[in-house]
Amino acid sequence: MRSVNSFWDADVPFISLFGPDHLMYMAIMLLCLAGLIFGRRWVRAHSEPMRWVLMVISSAQFVALYLWYGLETGFDLAEALPIHISRISTILGIWFLATKNLKVLDVLFYFGLFAYFTFLLPQRIYPITHIIGWSFLISHIMTILLPIFAAVAYGWRPTIPALWRSFAWFLLYFAVVLMVNPAVGGNYFYLRDRPIPFMQDLPAIIYNSLSVIVTFAIFWIGYGISRVIVRNVSPEPALVASETH
Repeated sequence: MRSVNSFWDADVPFISLFGPDHLMYMAIMLLCLAGLIFGRRWVRAHSEPMRWVLMVISSAQFVALYLWYGLETGFDLAEALPIHISRISTILGIWFLATKNLKVLDVLFYFGLFAYFTFLLPQRIYPITHIIGWSFLISHIMTILLPIFAAVAYGWRPTIPALWRSFAWFLLYFAVVLMVNPAVGGNYFYLRDRPIPFMQDLPAIIYNSLSVIVTFAIFWIGYGISRVIVRNVSPEPALVASETH
C-alpha cells in the first residue's frame, strides 16, 4: 500500500463536522470578517490595491484547483466542471474584482449565500493541510466577504431588483445542473448526494422543487439580514469619495 501525501492525494480523509479542521476554517473566516469590519476605514482608503491583491489570490486559488483536478483526478467530469455553485461564485468574484461591476456582485452575493451553509455543514471537504482544503478556505472566504468589501469600499447595497435578477440566473443555473448531472454522473448542487439525510429518499421532483423554493427563501432572508449589516458598514457615496481622494 502506497503512502498518502496529506497535501496532495485525493484519498486523504475528509474533515469531520465540528472537528479541529472545521473549527479552524470557521475561526479563520471570522478573523478575516473582523479585520474587514473593524479596519473598514483602512480598507476604504486602500480599496484599489486591495482589490488587485484579492483578485490575484482568488485567481491563483482557482488555477491551483484545476491543476489539481487535471493532475490528480484526470479532470473527472463528475466533480471538476466549474458548475458547483461555489465555483460559479468564485468566477463571479474574480469578474467583479477585475471590473468593479456591481451587477456581477449582486449575483455573487445571492449565489454566495450558500457558502455560509458550506462552512456550517461541510460536505466532502479536505483538511486544512491539503491543497484543496486551502482552495476551499480561500474561495469561500472570498465569496462571503467580497460583498462586505464592496459595501465598505464602494457603498454597494443589496436591492430587491437584483434579487429577482439573481433568482432568474439561479433558475437558468438549476436547469443546466439538471441536464449535466445525469450526463456525467455528477452531484452538482448536491442533487444526488443530498446534504440533509432525511431527504435522501424523497422523489427527485419533490426534492428539486424544494431546492428552488428554499433557494428563493434564502435569497429573501439574506437580503433582509444584509440590509441591516450593510447599513452599519457601508458609507454614503459622498463619504467614499472624500476618504479615497
